[in-house]
Amino acid sequence: MPDLTAAFVSGFPLFEFARTAYSLAGPSAAFPPGRFNQIQHRRTLSDASSRAITATNNDCLVSSARIDLSGGPAVIVIPDIQDRYFSVALMDAFTDNFHFIGTRATKGRGGRFVLVPPGWLGPVPSDCKKIAAPTTDVWMLVRILVGGPGDYDAVHAHQDRLELIPPALQPSGQLLPVAPADGRDPANFLSVVNAMLARCPATDPRVSRALRHRGTGLMRGVLGAFHDLDGALRSAWPAAINTGVTLLRAPDPRRERRANGWSYSLANTGDYGSDDLTRARTALFGLAALPPEEAFYAHALEDAAGMALSGKHAYRLRLPPGGVPAESFWSVTMYQLESDGRLFLVPNAEARYSIGDRTEGLVRNRDGSLDILMQQARPEGAMAANWLPVPSDEFRPLFRAYLARPELRSLRWRLPAIERV
Repeated sequence: MPDLTAAFVSGFPLFEFARTAYSLAGPSAAFPPGRFNQIQHRRTLSDASSRAITATNNDCLVSSARIDLSGGPAVIVIPDIQDRYFSVALMDAFTDNFHFIGTRATKGRGGRFVLVPPGWLGPVPSDCKKIAAPTTDVWMLVRILVGGPGDYDAVHAHQDRLELIPPALQPSGQLLPVAPADGRDPANFLSVVNAMLARCPATDPRVSRALRHRGTGLMRGVLGAFHDLDGALRSAWPAAINTGVTLLRAPDPRRERRANGWSYSLANTGDYGSDDLTRARTALFGLAALPPEEAFYAHALEDAAGMALSGKHAYRLRLPPGGVPAESFWSVTMYQLESDGRLFLVPNAEARYSIGDRTEGLVRNRDGSLDILMQQARPEGAMAANWLPVPSDEFRPLFRAYLARPELRSLRWRLPAIERV
């Protein structure tokens, strides 16, 4: 029998790209044609109600556009931003980042850019820098650092200067013949992935690798492929999807960079090449992850004793004197781990989701070290400023360091283990 689990892993990033596109920009009762080729701004920091994207960022205000280039090139206008960190990441349908504008990539300078679809040979505006997109579908994600609600107005001013001039031919809004509904439903999964494959160049090596699983129902452009399979394959698909999700969720020390219970970014994070398994894992745990030179990540998988992290206990993360080696900023964000492997912010009465270098009132120890307290109960007194609320069950802290220095990216500097107290 064909390897259905491998086929699921190959197609999962495309499904997640499409699912989140429809969640954020697809047709709805309020906007029947959808909001493709429009910039949508989040004007406040993410909170526990933000469930469209796994492991959402709680450090930046985000502007997002799902761009469809089937009608031709689109023009994006990015302002200069010199007073704070920002990045404009362009991600293709396979979830690989292919171009950056921002603090690191362009020294804070913006400009006018024309985004052209694969194989475009037509004219482009002479006043724009050309960016060739690897796929017809693109996700533009703009992150602008914010210091808190008191800093919103300054960031809103930057957001308002972003501009997207759509292609000459606008899509109807229903980009795919079938809307992404349920990735656990084999028929929906295969129809969506096959439709997405048809929108990608046939010569793309990622397409070619996916089509190696043709016998499983992965067939570029064939929407009813699941129903054309024999009964044995149709019956085997649900279990294969469950196995695939378990595979993506399961830690694999042979492929990870681990130290002190933390799993760190791989060198190919955000631009995966032929590593389809890491691409799929990241689509589940951290969709739209940036490459290490832009943002460096670490997931805490266990405590100092090698035990799973649970809200039934209290923990301490002690950051050493001298701070985190990052040129821009750092944070530790708390997520609850869902049954499907996705990560969402933890609901709590104080709307407190992360601690970082911009958190007000942090109490440091006499030697300059910093204790982050991970527990359900609010600490007494001044140490409440160092509190990161946890859910009642399994949780997953995520460390971010933007523009991490070489000693962090090479793991010469490492996070200490999280201690149960």
